[in-house]
Amino acid sequence: MTTFPNRILTAIAVAGLVSTGALGFHYAIDDDPHWPDKAPPAEDALTQSLDLERIDGFRYVDDKDVEVTDDLGHHFAMKFTTACPEFKTAKDFSLVTESFRDMDRFTAASVAGHTCTFKDFAFEH
Repeated sequence: MTTFPNRILTAIAVAGLVSTGALGFHYAIDDDPHWPDKAPPAEDALTQSLDLERIDGFRYVDDKDVEVTDDLGHHFAMKFTTACPEFKTAKDFSLVTESFRDMDRFTAASVAGHTCTFKDFAFEH
């Protein structure tokens, strides 16, 4: 009597594995995959203890440039490797590190779920 329910469970498990494999194959050959894009590598980094202690505000300049103001009123140019239009309507952002070893070295900003890597992060004269 326990054989019949075991066969049903086995059939459900096999169907789940087959459908998972089919979906994986579909995404592997799809020309327009639905996976999130990986951000390009950063060309510059911000080291918190040396460059900037605290961000007080920021201003959208264009899709690749944002002006940042620190707690002392200094202005910094934050330039991105690719367009980051999410900054146009952003109220806040997070700085991103590449690894747990460099917790004060930031190579990107994350805004609205999008990671924007730094092309340059420099003090504006």
